[in-house]
Amino acid sequence: MPPVRRSSSSRNHTFREYVRPSRIGVHALTLVLVVLSLWMMASFVGQIMTGAQLEQRRAALIAENARIEATNRALLDQVEYAESPAYTEQIAREQLGLAAEGDTVVLPTFEDRPASDATPTPVALPAPTPQLNWRAWVQALTAASDAP
Repeated sequence: MPPVRRSSSSRNHTFREYVRPSRIGVHALTLVLVVLSLWMMASFVGQIMTGAQLEQRRAALIAENARIEATNRALLDQVEYAESPAYTEQIAREQLGLAAEGDTVVLPTFEDRPASDATPTPVALPAPTPQLNWRAWVQALTAASDAP
């Protein structure tokens, strides 16, 4: 079989022809640009992920700040009430037993009862009848098997 001739218009380059000394600079530049592009793309993805994490952290901090502000407002309200005259009057009435002017104080009186009536005599309960241990087991097992 005779060798097949190739036309000059559809020329297949061999690796040696493709990497000839005049094209090495172009290939090196292309390789550098591809590596640089991949590095920049990886950095960009990293920045996007960092930005998303920071946004989540920001939202969590805003929620925590709102919770702390609500607690602070509640505590300030409690302090304001504790410093008011109404709280002072409440403590004087409840803990110190004082009364304001114009209040009618009612003191209950109790009858004196003899000490013997105060303590009832205890009534002895009847002692349970002793049952043999094996009968208690038989009753427990037969009652369990008869149950629905």
